[in-house]
Formats: sequence, structure tokens, C-alpha cells
Amino acid sequence: VTERQSQEQHSLRQPASARAGARTPTVAVPAAPNRVTAARTSAGVALDGLLDEPMWQTAVPVTGFTQKDPNEGQPATQRTEVRVLYDEGALYIGAELFDTSPDSIVAQLARRDRFITADRFFVFLDPYKDGRTGFYFGVNAAGPLYDGTLYNHDWDDDTWDGIWDAKVERTARGWTVEMRIPYSQLRFQERPEHIWGVNFRRDIPRNNESAWLVFTPKNGSGFVSRFHELSGIAGVRPPRRMEILPYVTGKAA
Repeated sequence: VTERQSQEQHSLRQPASARAGARTPTVAVPAAPNRVTAARTSAGVALDGLLDEPMWQTAVPVTGFTQKDPNEGQPATQRTEVRVLYDEGALYIGAELFDTSPDSIVAQLARRDRFITADRFFVFLDPYKDGRTGFYFGVNAAGPLYDGTLYNHDWDDDTWDGIWDAKVERTARGWTVEMRIPYSQLRFQERPEHIWGVNFRRDIPRNNESAWLVFTPKNGSGFVSRFHELSGIAGVRPPRRMEILPYVTGKAA
């Protein structure tokens, strides 16, 4: 599928689509917890977009997304379940995005970081837990990736391209996502147990809907500082990084 000629305005905190569709009935969901718990896995996660490995069931699902658009503060129109796993090398995000009309899911191929009309899912991380900085990783229902950095509470920059991966799969119940985010792509302090900041977002363009685990009200401020806590990560260390500078040697005549 080719990209549309008109590109959406790039904003991580705005609705997913320029095309508003019919409203769908809201779905009653429990309130989102203030803490997300990651579960450790010793088995490898096959990154195929399917959540059929047994280890996904060991993680507590996160639900209770809330609309920022179009109906601020109302429950999301579709149910979303997110689980978090980790091992010694990476963080894994598994999301099942239920949809009562799976044939209406918008999936379009596009270049990396190009915001077009599509169903999307994002995770936002604040590994330093400073409430100011972090990273975001996203994917749309056709598989293109989005990523970037967060800074100064409210700002984002998509010029950073991390080395990570995500796979999606369409199902009879909606669509699913698996992400693998290596620790080498993050910045965090060395400590026995980690508490990071985390947030999730889902875009449903046919409803012009953006639904969040926790969102910034339209008359409010602050973004990263509002993230929920991501706990349960222990026994992992930030990898060492080397910067290699090219140089040329010569022999004097």
C-alpha cells in the first residue's frame, strides 16, 4: 500500500487521524493502575507479533485506557491489554488491541517515523525516572516503526532511530504487537532494582481517537512527569557503550 499524498501533522499527543468517523459505544473498563509490573522471563520471545508463548501469561495485563480525543476523560471505545516482560538483554512489550470491527482497522505501509492515517500503538519510557526525559517506540497495524526521544517534559524528537524491533499480527479479535527494546538503546542507572516511568497510547483513526494509560489534559501541562511507574525489573545492568571515532594515519615522506 502506498503512502497518501497528505501526511498527518506529527504530534505524539494529538488524534490519530484527520478523518473523523462515526462514534462507537464506549466500553466499561477498570481504572488504570498507577504501577505497571514487568515479569522476568528466561525463555526467548519469538518476535512474530503473536502472544502465544506461555511467558506472556506470567505478566499482569494493563488495561483501563482513557480517551484524550475525541471525548476527553471517557473510557476508550476498544479494549487494550498490555503486558511487559524482560530478560538480561531487553525489555519486551506485548499488546493485544481488541477491536469489535476488525475489518475497519486501518493498516498502511509507510516510511519509518512518517505519521499517516493508521491504527497505532506506542510505549513511552522514562528509564532515568527524572520526569523530564525518555524514549518512545511505536508501530502501526501494518508494521512501520516510530521512535524518538523525549525531553523538557513535553517535547519529542523523531530524528533518533534506535536499534529495536516490533512485529504485528492481525487477528479475528483485532491486532497484536510484540516489541523487543534492547537495554543498549536506553539510558538508565545501575542499581539492584529499577523503577522507570511508563505510558502507553493507542490510536484508532476511524474514531479520531487517541487513548492513553495516562494522558495530559488539554488544559494541563507536563507529559513525562505524569507517567506511571514500571516496576519489577531487577538484576539488569546498563550495557557499556563505546564511541569509535574514525581517523587516518600517514607516513611522513
